[in-house]
Amino acid sequence: MARRYRYIQTQGILLIIVVSLATVKSDENLALYKTATQSSDSKPSRWLADAAVDGCEQTHIRSNCCTHTAPDQMTAWWRVDLGQISTINTINIIYRDNFQERLAGYKLYVSNTTSSPQNGDLCYEDTSSILAAVQLNKIQQCPYVGRYVTVYNYRNDPKRYSWYSDNAVLELCEVKVNACPAGSYGTDDCSQVCPASCYGGNCDPKTGSCLYCAPGNYGDVCENTCSTYCKDRLCSKDTGHCIECIPGKFDDTCDQVCSLYCNTTVCDKDTGHCFGCTDGRYGDNCETDCPVNCKDRLCDRNTGYCTECISGTFGYTCNQECPDYCNGTSCFEGRRNVLWQVYHFGCTTGRYGTTCSFMCPVTCKDFVCDYQTGQCLDCYPGKYGVVCGADCPDSCAENICNKEDGHCLIQDSSQTEQSPVDTYIIIIAVLAVVCGLLAAALITAIIVICLLRNKDNGKSTPNKTTEQSSPDTGYTSLDRRDLEPAHVY
Repeated sequence: MARRYRYIQTQGILLIIVVSLATVKSDENLALYKTATQSSDSKPSRWLADAAVDGCEQTHIRSNCCTHTAPDQMTAWWRVDLGQISTINTINIIYRDNFQERLAGYKLYVSNTTSSPQNGDLCYEDTSSILAAVQLNKIQQCPYVGRYVTVYNYRNDPKRYSWYSDNAVLELCEVKVNACPAGSYGTDDCSQVCPASCYGGNCDPKTGSCLYCAPGNYGDVCENTCSTYCKDRLCSKDTGHCIECIPGKFDDTCDQVCSLYCNTTVCDKDTGHCFGCTDGRYGDNCETDCPVNCKDRLCDRNTGYCTECISGTFGYTCNQECPDYCNGTSCFEGRRNVLWQVYHFGCTTGRYGTTCSFMCPVTCKDFVCDYQTGQCLDCYPGKYGVVCGADCPDSCAENICNKEDGHCLIQDSSQTEQSPVDTYIIIIAVLAVVCGLLAAALITAIIVICLLRNKDNGKSTPNKTTEQSSPDTGYTSLDRRDLEPAHVY
């Protein structure tokens, strides 16, 4: 093993020599042999942080050319100190073979401090949704200025994707930071000085183009002046287009004037369209007058539809007249035709309907009905119903009844209905009288029958031979026929 290790190291030195010869043609790998640290070390501690900046790019873990943080961690980071503020061009990450699930989700940061692993500018984040999309050898453009480059990885619970490794592990075989020290550039050895016009003295490490310009300038080396109409004299470094315009101006260089009818002196920077119009105007540039029938000449800025109509008109542009029978000559407080069909201020007396074109029923009291349904609001005495077409019952006092169902509001005392108890008493009394009359008739019939029998018995008795004298009563004897009462009807 020791012999193999020495052999690999020897190969590594040879590789470093080759790489060094190659890098003189471009900006330098400033990470090479610089100080590197990592969040933790695995056991045994032979895969340390500086293995990623030793120039060896072999990707087998047994080559001892790769780092390895401790397992069972939810976060892991690796950092290299470039030794000075540098202008970075690209960062090249070379990872251990066949371990995409561990590298997935990593981030690259460039910073000037080491206060936090995630401190500084985020240069790149891996968002691969499938395992095969994770690149184990990745070159990333990273046009930032800084001293430290950090590779950071983490695992949330739950993981972003199920195929992610359960823990955050970093196994970096090489990290190359192609850059030049701040203020320099060059295709050979970063020996050229950035133009003085570059903001902060920094430029692209390959081309020498300024990364940023001082306010008021733009161009490849910030040689041009921004338009005086740019707000705060700020414009795009590459195009010179204003970031914002001063009030009243628009267009790329803010040399166009906003419409006089914009309700403020500000309009859209790119199109010149007004954000609002002065009263009586509408359109993109507020160039058109609102319709004359708009109340106070107010209309929608985009459509020109009236916000409200003058009295007696309706419609989107208030160009139609209200029907003659609308109450108060107003048919809708607004501008929509379809709403006018349902909502209005009512009709004149005796009219109903959406356009007040129908006449109320003549049976309605005072000829007044609901302006939407045509139903009577009240009836004349003696009538009830939705159109007052039914007569109140005769038993209602003063001929007044409920408009809805015809129930008497005041009962006629002369035709007061008997209560159930009184009715029962009357029925019992009538039955008692009838029974009494039947009993009397029965008794009378019995008496008459008895009298008739007695009469028949007297006729059948034989005459006596010896007449008995009758005492003189002093009365005159009458014939039997005179004793029978006369028939009375």
